[in-house]
Amino acid sequence: MVALLLTVVIGLFLTIVLPLVSLARAAATRDAVAGLERRLAALEARLRDTPDTARTDAPVPPHGVSPAGPPSASGSAPSEVHAPPYAPPTHDTARGPAAGTVAARLETRIGTRWMLYVGVAALVIGVGLLIRYAFANQWITEPLRVAFGGLAGLLVFLTGRRAVAAGHRRFGTTLVGGSIAIWYLAVHAAVNLYSLLGQGAGFGLLVTVTALAAVQADRLRSQPLATVAVLGGFGAPFLVGGDAATYVSLLSYTALLLGAIVFLAHRCDWPAIYLLSFVLTGLTVPIWHAQFFESDAYLTAELFLTLYAALFLWVQQGMRRSSHPYARWVRLVLWTTPAWYHVASLWVLTPHRLAFLVYLIVGTGVGVVFAVRRDGTWSRLVLWVAVAIPLFAWADSQPDPSWLVPAALSWLAIAAMHVAGQVELIRRVRTRLAAADVLLVPVTGLGLCAGLYAVLAPSRYALAAPVAAALAAAYAGLTTVLRRLDPRAARHALSVTAALALAAVAIWFDGRWGSVLLAAQGVGMVWIGLHEQRSWVRAVGALLLGAATVDLLAQQLGPVPAPYSVMLNQRALLGFFVVGALSAVAWLHARSDAGSAYPTALAAAVVSANLVMLVTLSTEIYAFWHVRATDFRGARSEFIRHLMLSATWGAYAAALTAAGFKRGYAPIRYLAIGIFSVTVIKVFTVDFSQLDSLYRILSSLALGLLLVGASYLYQRQGASTPPPGSGP
Repeated sequence: MVALLLTVVIGLFLTIVLPLVSLARAAATRDAVAGLERRLAALEARLRDTPDTARTDAPVPPHGVSPAGPPSASGSAPSEVHAPPYAPPTHDTARGPAAGTVAARLETRIGTRWMLYVGVAALVIGVGLLIRYAFANQWITEPLRVAFGGLAGLLVFLTGRRAVAAGHRRFGTTLVGGSIAIWYLAVHAAVNLYSLLGQGAGFGLLVTVTALAAVQADRLRSQPLATVAVLGGFGAPFLVGGDAATYVSLLSYTALLLGAIVFLAHRCDWPAIYLLSFVLTGLTVPIWHAQFFESDAYLTAELFLTLYAALFLWVQQGMRRSSHPYARWVRLVLWTTPAWYHVASLWVLTPHRLAFLVYLIVGTGVGVVFAVRRDGTWSRLVLWVAVAIPLFAWADSQPDPSWLVPAALSWLAIAAMHVAGQVELIRRVRTRLAAADVLLVPVTGLGLCAGLYAVLAPSRYALAAPVAAALAAAYAGLTTVLRRLDPRAARHALSVTAALALAAVAIWFDGRWGSVLLAAQGVGMVWIGLHEQRSWVRAVGALLLGAATVDLLAQQLGPVPAPYSVMLNQRALLGFFVVGALSAVAWLHARSDAGSAYPTALAAAVVSANLVMLVTLSTEIYAFWHVRATDFRGARSEFIRHLMLSATWGAYAAALTAAGFKRGYAPIRYLAIGIFSVTVIKVFTVDFSQLDSLYRILSSLALGLLLVGASYLYQRQGASTPPPGSGP
């Protein structure tokens, strides 16, 4: 046994101590030689910079007189002092001085850094292989294996500290980092492989090693060593393992660890350490939550999540004083703290309804206050979206009716805080609304209406229409308040008031209130965009009108409901409403002071209104004969339907032609030509192949008369217009 221990000690000395001492001695010799080379280079540089006239153009002293002064007392001249001859720096003649300098730098980097890193890694691998060989042959017992690892780490640590004291900072800090890694592995083996230590004792040793690494990083001002400490600190719980009972202790440990990391990074101005701890926190906390979280600990988990988020936000604000070149980018990353905090909080609190609603209300209040104090606009819009989406998802889960009042109050409280913040900014900043506020005003009102409807519809549908009407009245009051502060802002609230009032009417009659709300708000946005000369606001209004039109077409092209009254049904009335909204948009563009600047928008509104009207009439004809197909023979109803469609399209095109000439507006006439073309194609391809002889005759005569009438209008218009160059 003694011989075995002696063999191990000798092997340890030969494989670790002796190579490290040799490396330290070689590094010291290399540094001394490098210092001498630098001194010689400085001396040569001074000689090169000495003017030539100081050496060659000086007057020649008389015989017997030394350039250094008068003759000596003995009459003989003192010995002359000669400067050493100038020798140019050596370099690679084939590649030039610059290439030689680059090669020297590369050689220095390889010799001082990469050779050191590879050498330390080779030593660690060699020691590991030796230990593995000894373990495989049962040379050393399990306690001695752990002791051997601890002793090896201690020797490496002491050697590294000695190298730092000798002036080899990079070499020494690398060895100190290697010793920390060895100790981590030794404790991990003692706890998990050999069960020599319990989880508590092992965790305590790992924390001690982490603290030692942090202290050494602070003393040596070594950021890589601090990185090792951070990685080891976050990895310590995983190295010793745990169970659900340690969930609170894990969160507490993470909080203390983050505090220590922030102190160290702030003391040494290391933004990369902030970033590393931010990333590791975002990885480890969800892992622990998924493994150990119990539903009863949701308040504790939320408390620690809030603590982590507050700490990183405090760090983000404090980094504004940092002069580090990477501080700006780390601050940008830390700005994402509210986003991941919100996601994590929803993950923890969604199963607990009351805590979920309280969190959304409190979070909205804090976010609105913070945004108003900093005159934030887009942040409030993002906050509204981040809160509204979870609330809508919660409503889709259809909680029992006992939660109806808390959910409705939550919607009202969240919207009220946003409106209050909006009014405060309007009162304090007397300028026209920013782009985000232009969107936030309708989003708040319309989103509140939709949220309350989602809460009330499953069990209290009868209250939906009165609630929408009450919201319209509330926004009417808001319009009055804003008119005293800023008439321009009152215009935005007025558009929301009108949209909510129309939505209330649609809900009352069991109509498609969503399409009505979108179309009405689209008209309001176009009106605001024209008044304030904001093209993007008009574009948003056009998108809302487009969404309402798509919803209308989806309903009109769908199956025909069984109880159906022609022209007095939901589909037709919604179609007429959308036509009215598009016509209102066209009228607003035509009456605008800058109406001539929007010819394309005006034409698009006019053409869209007429197309929607034609589609509405066509679907009503189809629905009429679809419902009455059982009262007539199937073929006869089909013939009459095609005949009515062709006649309606032709008559509508003729009416558009007349209106286009009367109003002097070409886009309407172009639309009429297009409708005539589609009608002609339908008559000669569909009607003639399916209709009886009598219906073919009627269809041809009707279409011919309409085309002749439209041609007459063109002829008369051409006759009343003098040819070019003929005079007035």
